[in-house]
Amino acid sequence: MEPDLTTIETEFAPAARAGDELISWQHNAFLSDPTAVALLEAMPGPAMVLNRHRQIVASNSQLQVMFSTDDCESLAGRRPGEVMGCVRSRERAGGCGTTAACAQCGAVQAILQSMSTRGRAVKECRVRTSFRTGQGALDFRVFATWAEIAGEEMVVLALMDISSEKRRRVLERSLFHELRDECMDAEAGSGSAQERESSPVAETVFRQEFGDLANRVLGQIEAHRQLLAAESGELVVLEQDVDLRGLLEKQAAACRQARVGRGREIALRMEGNESLRTDPVQLARVVDGLLRNALEATPEGGRVEVSATHEGDGVTLAIRNAGVIPRTCSSRSSSARSAPARARAGGSARTA
Repeated sequence: MEPDLTTIETEFAPAARAGDELISWQHNAFLSDPTAVALLEAMPGPAMVLNRHRQIVASNSQLQVMFSTDDCESLAGRRPGEVMGCVRSRERAGGCGTTAACAQCGAVQAILQSMSTRGRAVKECRVRTSFRTGQGALDFRVFATWAEIAGEEMVVLALMDISSEKRRRVLERSLFHELRDECMDAEAGSGSAQERESSPVAETVFRQEFGDLANRVLGQIEAHRQLLAAESGELVVLEQDVDLRGLLEKQAAACRQARVGRGREIALRMEGNESLRTDPVQLARVVDGLLRNALEATPEGGRVEVSATHEGDGVTLAIRNAGVIPRTCSSRSSSARSAPARARAGGSARTA
């Protein structure tokens, strides 16, 4: 017997659920079909079978491994977002799928579409999670396929982890964004050079500026190469003693010369000369991303402050600005959307 949960408020998908007895019957009915069980287990990734109330009645071993359980029955009756630890699934009494934000969830959309059309639906979704180990996010491509099993209408939901694919897209956008900025700087510098009065001093300055520009471009390419190596597990971290003041001054000088830094002040505030043992390329990459994002969010004539303070066995780096990046701006992999943007480094350059 299914309880009447129609009185529970929902802002998107229906909140009604099947009762424990019906869930148990559906679970056993599915297990009684060896072909269905074998097909579910043959899925290349985590997969589950849902009833028409979007509740799990069966799951394959890969799903159980992903969510650290060896008991399929412990997942029965729960909805996908509740198993994944989605922060939205606890916001309303109806659970997964019943908040206004759930209307943007690709998983819920795919399930509802599959049920409505009795067909197949493919969507992407990002699940913000909150487990005991802390907050995070899961990126999936979800495949929902309608099926009739043991006389019951059900949906088979398969998950494909696309987290690395998403990160690669972000890295590519960031690289193109930065290379475009540098090319625009080169174009502007070339134009201004033609307007300068020809002299040995001017020629020397011009060569120095373009030499610096080339070094920045090479540095960005190398940093992205290392990030891609980290994605594939091939990155070798090269730790060495780093002069923090020198590194920050170098990054600040590079950003002042870049288009994004023109007409904006970068102030460095730190006490003494802190030294860190870390990978200088990775730390420089973090600082550069944070600085550029802060500058993008700072109006012309504004100020960005970079500070370093000693805390315990480490150093806290803080990059502060007074604005936010307009929605039209491209995002970066090292995001500093609003002030203050912080990066903590110490020992092996911890970041937060």
